[in-house]
Amino acid sequence: MKASVIYLVTALLGAANVSAQCVEGTRQEISPDYIVVHKCDFYRKGTTHKKIASEIECATLAKDAGASASSYHAATKQCIVAAEGETDKPYKGATLLVKEEKKEEDPFPVEDEDPFAADCDQAKEDCLKREEQLKADLAATQAKASSGEKDLALLKDIQDSSCPKKHGQYGKVDGKDYVFWCVRYHNPEGYKEYTHVDTMAECAKYCASKSWCTYALHGTFHRGCQLYDRKLSNVAGSPGHSDYQWNCIVKA
Repeated sequence: MKASVIYLVTALLGAANVSAQCVEGTRQEISPDYIVVHKCDFYRKGTTHKKIASEIECATLAKDAGASASSYHAATKQCIVAAEGETDKPYKGATLLVKEEKKEEDPFPVEDEDPFAADCDQAKEDCLKREEQLKADLAATQAKASSGEKDLALLKDIQDSSCPKKHGQYGKVDGKDYVFWCVRYHNPEGYKEYTHVDTMAECAKYCASKSWCTYALHGTFHRGCQLYDRKLSNVAGSPGHSDYQWNCIVKA
């Protein structure tokens, strides 16, 4: 094992001028129960494998070996499946792929008081401004919708998915059923895809275009649209998160 590590380090030194892209903190799913987090310019000692084409292939070797980490160097296409108990060591151009440990959820969590809780009066004022803006947007859309049935269908989709009108209710977008929640949303962690769209209706259609999408979050005051493949035990159940960041769209 020691000789294999020395060989890898020697090879890495010979390719020092070649750098691989690494984005610190990137989460990469190898399998549903094996997700790795990228740590740039670090590695751990272990068993070396040559001619490895990608980080995914390297992390898969670690998963199959029951290891909690692996290191990949793109310039030399080498992978080290980390031995247990090894510590992180700096090395330029290497990417350390560490298995993300699942946190046991407390069934009765104690919620800490939010030190930066929004001022209710200010939040209400912002919400009313947002509603006025939506009414103005809706009026503008209605003016354009007179040109044909397609525009009328788009207007209906916006009306059937608008906040706060549809909060906690079923609605249809492009003929498909959804449950809409305003400033309440399911777990925002671990989204699978992200895009920018103007309305909840567009975000719902984007979710509908993905067979794996179970729910989506659309920004209350921004255009972000995040898609999730997380299964929900109760489609019509009220989401557990509540603030003014997101509205939620659940496939019925």
